Amino acid sequence: MSTSIATASLSDALPSTVPKLDASGSNWAIFVFHFEDAIEAKGFWGHFDGTVSRPVPADVTAPTTTEVVAIAQWDKDEQSAKSLLTQKLPDSTVVVVHGKKTVKERWDGVVMEFSKKSTYAQADMWAKLMAMRCPNKGNLREFLEERRISSSWSNGGGKGLLLYHHLFPTICPL
Repeated sequence: MSTSIATASLSDALPSTVPKLDASGSNWAIFVFHFEDAIEAKGFWGHFDGTVSRPVPADVTAPTTTEVVAIAQWDKDEQSAKSLLTQKLPDSTVVVVHGKKTVKERWDGVVMEFSKKSTYAQADMWAKLMAMRCPNKGNLREFLEERRISSSWSNGGGKGLLLYHHLFPTICPL
């Protein structure tokens, strides 16, 4: 009996590799990668994207035992999915999305809110980058490494090199 309780508790928790979403949205891009991977690994992603809908009995007035079991399992999985989502959200966001009926509706609300916040964060970061200036005849690599930009750009799936070439004339005048 205690084994099944422990197993249920473990399946209802996300790994520590999934960061808590910052209320400002500053970690949205990395959060969404970790979160989606963890939810997919637990088998609940269909609840988030709406591809796994609640079963409907063929005869609503007299559902079969199999249909009742399937509905009960879906309801349990839906509750688990909601719990997994709220574990990693800021309290202010939980309050906003908690009234939504399904985890898909909650997730859609989170995506909408934090995609906007992420866009603002990116614009702010871009403005700060554009304001940077490498000293005249300075070493660009050292300049970027001092600001730890090169390492964060190198994790951008190839975008770092593109940004490097785009920004080079701006931040390091010849």
